[in-house]
Amino acid sequence: MLFSRYFAILLSLPVMLAGSLSCSDKPDAMNKVSGSLLQQVEMRRQQVASPSEQRLKQMQDMGMDTSDVKVQRVFIYLKETLTSSQEKELATMGVRIHPDTWIPPVGNNPTGFLIAEIPVDKLETLARADFIVRLDTAEKRAYPNMCGQ
Repeated sequence: MLFSRYFAILLSLPVMLAGSLSCSDKPDAMNKVSGSLLQQVEMRRQQVASPSEQRLKQMQDMGMDTSDVKVQRVFIYLKETLTSSQEKELATMGVRIHPDTWIPPVGNNPTGFLIAEIPVDKLETLARADFIVRLDTAEKRAYPNMCGQ
C-alpha cells in the first residue's frame, strides 16, 4: 500500500512539475536541480497551498523536515568556495548557508558543496545563479548498508 502511494506520486511528478517549475529566461537552469529536490519542493508547495495530514506523513516518511514546510534543506554544489558577493546574493534570496559545511572539490570530483536552507519559492531564482553548478536535496531518509552481511 505504501509503495503504491509513492509510485503514484512519482508517476504524477512530471505532470505536477510541468506547470509549476520553470525558468523561462534560462531554460537550462532547472537542469541543475535533482529530481528528488524537485519532488520535495513540489510536495512542500502543495502542503503550503492545501495542508494535508496524509501528505505531511509522506514527507516525514521520506525523511523530510516538516517543522517549516516553506523551507528546504539542500546541497549547493560549486566549483569553488563562495565569494562574499555570492554570499550576499544568496542572503538577499533568503538562503541561509552553512559555510562550515563546505567540502571542497577533491580528486575526481570537480565540485564541492555546502548545506543551506532555501525558501521553496526561491528554487528557480537560486538555480539561475551562474556560480551554482547543481542543487540536490539534503533531506533523505538514511538506511544502513546491509550489502556486506
